[in-house]
Amino acid sequence: MSMNFVFDSAFDDTKKRLCHEYWSYVSPSDYIAHLELLCYEHNTETDVLFATLAKCQVYLDDVHCEYCGRPYQLDVPADIPHARRLNSWFCEGCISFSGGQLIVDR
Repeated sequence: MSMNFVFDSAFDDTKKRLCHEYWSYVSPSDYIAHLELLCYEHNTETDVLFATLAKCQVYLDDVHCEYCGRPYQLDVPADIPHARRLNSWFCEGCISFSGGQLIVDR
């Protein structure tokens, strides 16, 4: 599994590491515990954590729009297994451009 990270230009190494640690989450049942641990380890509050994460975009290397080739943008770690199970995927831009004519397998 490979992901590409696009960070806010003002991010320092600490914020980048926080994002990498957030996206390393793999357990489907302990998401809240994962968030609490990140906040504890980075001495930050939940609202600051999410404000930081909002300035980091994460894309899957191995799932791309079948029309334009854009990589799949993730919102939360739980999206990863879902995205990898898709037989085909079209980004919102291509669906909109096609007037909804592209077949979506979600």
